[in-house]
Amino acid sequence: MKKYGYIILLSILSILVLFSCQKIDPLLGNSNISGIVNLNDSSNHENIKVSIEGLESEGEGFSPIDTISSLGDTLSDKNGDFLLENIPAGNYIIKAEKDGYFPTKQFIEVKDNSEIILDNTLVLYPLGDYGTLNGNVKYIDKSDHTGILLEIRTPEGEPLPGMYTFSDKDGNYSFDFVPIGNYVVYAHDPSKNSEYSADAAPVLVENSKNTIVPDLILRKAAEHVVIFRDVSAWGAPDAIPNILEDIGFTNGAGIHQYEIMSSTDINNLNSFDSSWAIIIEGDQTTNFYEIYKTNSSKFDAFVENGGTLFWIACDNGWTGGDFTGTLPGEVTWRDYYDNYNELVNLTHPLLEGFPNDNELYGNYASHGGFDNLNDADIQNLVVFIKEYSSTEKYPTYIEYRYGDGRVVASTSPLEFYVNNGNSYDNEWYILLLRRSIEYVFNLPLSSVNAISQEPVE
Repeated sequence: MKKYGYIILLSILSILVLFSCQKIDPLLGNSNISGIVNLNDSSNHENIKVSIEGLESEGEGFSPIDTISSLGDTLSDKNGDFLLENIPAGNYIIKAEKDGYFPTKQFIEVKDNSEIILDNTLVLYPLGDYGTLNGNVKYIDKSDHTGILLEIRTPEGEPLPGMYTFSDKDGNYSFDFVPIGNYVVYAHDPSKNSEYSADAAPVLVENSKNTIVPDLILRKAAEHVVIFRDVSAWGAPDAIPNILEDIGFTNGAGIHQYEIMSSTDINNLNSFDSSWAIIIEGDQTTNFYEIYKTNSSKFDAFVENGGTLFWIACDNGWTGGDFTGTLPGEVTWRDYYDNYNELVNLTHPLLEGFPNDNELYGNYASHGGFDNLNDADIQNLVVFIKEYSSTEKYPTYIEYRYGDGRVVASTSPLEFYVNNGNSYDNEWYILLLRRSIEYVFNLPLSSVNAISQEPVE
């Protein structure tokens, strides 16, 4: 019997040894990620550390999230090839680092049971002068602020290679090893079909210093639109309503509907609902602008409480109306007709695909420039377009935050181009008007070919 007992024991041990020598993957359905990482100044790309950061919640694994944690890491071979294995579905950041080099990162979404090959090589550049950044970002209506994706771009909108990170539960985030210079920090919810709008803030990174980023807020996209006008801008009454209907809004007072109101309504309403998006058409009468001026505190409170205002701030048009008041935050503009404008943020989704010569022609391209932005009581200013011909080159298309809300404003006669003229450049203004409205509602922005006539030479 002892003999048989030994045989049984040996059989069990053999089975255990056999299984221990095999690669057992208990995480069936997880994914592998492969790619290439290179040193900018070397032909030997061996031993670069590549790790994957996820957002972990206690007792639930990765995604949903509480804190940033590492799922694992690996080292590259001499050719820079690397492989990360058994990564569960979720949102992650791939990080590559080596002593003496700026680290680089890439945001990635992992789906169940997929083999992922990164399209772009992760490139590490020699370490130079750098500073650090940290800040706070929050959802306007949540207490848990984990998982917001932060990235750093140049003032022109070019992504700074590898500068990504996530916020933690309290909305805190940080960046190490940021090259010195002027940048813009962008924050957005990476979830598909997110109902939250993005936010951004300009920053200056100085050598060996830590920069505190202005607070960022992700707001709920508006569900109802109110268009204020007394007259149809540039004789184009359907310019904005047609776009709203194209993106799924109907005429009415409910959710996913739009209303057209007049200056009389501005006088009669005690306040505006912060869940609205308000659009003010351009080319209004002086009387309209004076009524706005008298009731400006209502608009200020609307934005300050979280509302979104899209103002086509283009006066001195066909109706001769002259605006002498201020936008929320005491923003003003001075009159100046410019036939050319300069695009300064071409990689932002609003201007993606626009002419890469950075010039936009119109008759007129803009009727003025925002002239006191450095002194206004606003935050997180982002400039998209500015004057080309003037000495001051004031901005003509901007976005900024005032209180908990935001303002998107343009001094270009955007509605004019819908019904007037058929030049090549007109189509860019039509696209900009459409994208502006989509942007306000956090909807996918139309492609260059999505407008009624494709821009062609």
